[in-house]
Amino acid sequence: MKNQYLQLTGTQEDYLAAIFRLARTSGEARSNAIAGELEVTKSTVTTALKGLAARGLIIYKPYSPIRLTPEGRELGKRIAHRNFILNEFFGSVLNLPESEASATACRVEHAVSDDTVLQLGRFIFFLKESGLDIENWEAKYKFPLSHGSGPDEIE
Repeated sequence: MKNQYLQLTGTQEDYLAAIFRLARTSGEARSNAIAGELEVTKSTVTTALKGLAARGLIIYKPYSPIRLTPEGRELGKRIAHRNFILNEFFGSVLNLPESEASATACRVEHAVSDDTVLQLGRFIFFLKESGLDIENWEAKYKFPLSHGSGPDEIE
């Protein structure tokens, strides 16, 4: 599926979402904080920031805080929200370990549509508000233990 966000690459989406999250939580985004969050080098961040600035999504000046343009803020918010919903699904619903849930959400967020993510978000709300014991579903449903194992009907 093609990215609907101005044909941004998955990596560019990751940078934009990181800038959005940092600006929201600490009031500003700086290249060293972006490097720390995304676990990349500062020179890699500089290259990415120049690309996002060329697309009109951020205002970038070396040694200054990075500022999102209105379009960049909206896109960053949408991408960060997608990641939040997917992380919630893989972590809270499927009970994957935090690191696996986060890594999976990051890979999946670039491959699914906004409508799919919104429906998934609605489904998560439904599960949480339904009174179902979603935290303990694994204890009741233990099969299949691996791909290809389980009841014969699955074959």
